[in-house]
Amino acid sequence: MTERVPLAYLFPLRILCGLILLIEGWGKLQGDWLHGNPLAASLGGWLAAGKPYGFFLPIVRMAHEHPKIFGALVTLGELTIGLSMLLGVLTRISAGLGALMLFCFAFGAGQGLAPPGNALLMGVIFLLFIAAPPGRVLGVDTYLRDRLPRWMV
Repeated sequence: MTERVPLAYLFPLRILCGLILLIEGWGKLQGDWLHGNPLAASLGGWLAAGKPYGFFLPIVRMAHEHPKIFGALVTLGELTIGLSMLLGVLTRISAGLGALMLFCFAFGAGQGLAPPGNALLMGVIFLLFIAAPPGRVLGVDTYLRDRLPRWMV
């Protein structure tokens, strides 16, 4: 059995995760997240409810103080990573950045293991994508595989 068969099983999951992030990012782009107001409101609610994990509280406070910067990072990050997953371009790098972003959402929102939150589950899926890059099946990574270092594709 070659590598393509097991990686082919991840193709639908890659497309689903890419679509979810692209739809979420597009909604944020349309919802004024680049100006930071919705992010500031969300973070303010999390802080008031005491949701962020203690070790992650300084980062949530910093994002709450600078909502334009973090709102743009979240919006553009979701759009870029979602598009990368849909096209299968540099999936290992995108999966690493996606896992970082999604775990930040999970820690900031105080998502736990029972029941797990969506950001936590998607973060774990993106860790799987780092180990087994699904862009090598029906993706641009197939063509980049011989041209770029293995850690990238």
